[in-house]
Amino acid sequence: MFMTSNRLSDSVQHDEAITRLELQLQHVLHRCAELELQMLNSHDFALGQAAEIGGLRMRLEHLNTDNSNHRAHIERLENALSEASQAVAQNVRLLERSRDESVLLRSSTTWKIGQFVMLPVRLIKRLTRRS
Repeated sequence: MFMTSNRLSDSVQHDEAITRLELQLQHVLHRCAELELQMLNSHDFALGQAAEIGGLRMRLEHLNTDNSNHRAHIERLENALSEASQAVAQNVRLLERSRDESVLLRSSTTWKIGQFVMLPVRLIKRLTRRS
């Protein structure tokens, strides 16, 4: 009976050890499942971040293209403004030259004689317009 009791005791201890190992195995499997879920979540997060980075890179490329286009447009506008300023300066010089020529013309003796000779004609025209 002592042997049977030992065998029974050994069997109970063996069963308890198996139960403990099964519990530990379940705990380990549960922990593995948690870690696998964390890994999948991390993987999904990494994929999402990679996609966002790709989108940001495309946006940056688009903005750089826009920036280059705007700078080129500004340069064209500056060139056009420079050309327009030169044309205005040239027109001002021509206007001043024309004014000088007009002053010279009106101060000439020929102009003054022509004005004096045409005075009666101008007066008659003025009078006929008023009536």
